[in-house]
Amino acid sequence: MLKIFIYTEQQDKWVEESTHLLYHDLVAFIDKDRNIIYLWNGPKCTKDKLKKGEKSIHKLLRDFTDINFQIKKLNKDIPPHVKNRLENLLDTAKKEKELANYQYSHFFTIRLHTVISIVALILPIVSFIILSSSLFWENVGNDFLIKASNYNIWLISALIPLIISLLLFISQLIIAVYEHDNSIIIFSSTSIVLSISLLFYLQQGVFLFQFQEASTYFLYYIAKLDIYLFLLVIGLAIGLFEIPNIIKTLNFLSTYKKFIF
Repeated sequence: MLKIFIYTEQQDKWVEESTHLLYHDLVAFIDKDRNIIYLWNGPKCTKDKLKKGEKSIHKLLRDFTDINFQIKKLNKDIPPHVKNRLENLLDTAKKEKELANYQYSHFFTIRLHTVISIVALILPIVSFIILSSSLFWENVGNDFLIKASNYNIWLISALIPLIISLLLFISQLIIAVYEHDNSIIIFSSTSIVLSISLLFYLQQGVFLFQFQEASTYFLYYIAKLDIYLFLLVIGLAIGLFEIPNIIKTLNFLSTYKKFIF
């Protein structure tokens, strides 16, 4: 059975580790069955750290155990049972090394950007579906009929997803600035401007349409043609940032999929 410990130079002590290793680590694989301690120093581990770690482990063995452990440095010939554990624990380090060649340099920002992009793509579509429900309002000749209270609920329900989308685009822009991703900075900035314009347009409320003469304070008669033109304008506005963002998100997922899942 192997126990694995990492040397922390600042505290001059060995800490047990079971999940991952990095290239700057100095590691002790303790094989209690064979009474052997295998020392592995990563390619970024300094000679000074290695010297201090060796001194520390000899002191611990001398002061705290009667077992005569043999200490072996791992070079090219690594025992299979140690090699398997080492490769598994170095998986994170390998991914980090690969990540250094990409625009985004942190797992966290890649995954956060992915979540934000997907949600920000879905919400404007949800908003358009809500607005398109106007096509199913009660028909009265060439007009649609809706209660004033239902009209307000309809409009607010469509505004909420767009407001959340705007906040997500702002978050996306912050991440892109942090990671120096110029293409996403442009896409996010464009999406923010279009989202704000769309919100200003929709917040007109009852002034969005020219209500027909039969309208009252409680019932609104809206010409079908006005609804059709309204949905066309909204659809085009959403499409202006949805289509580029879909392309951008698919490209991002294709590039960073190995670091997302």
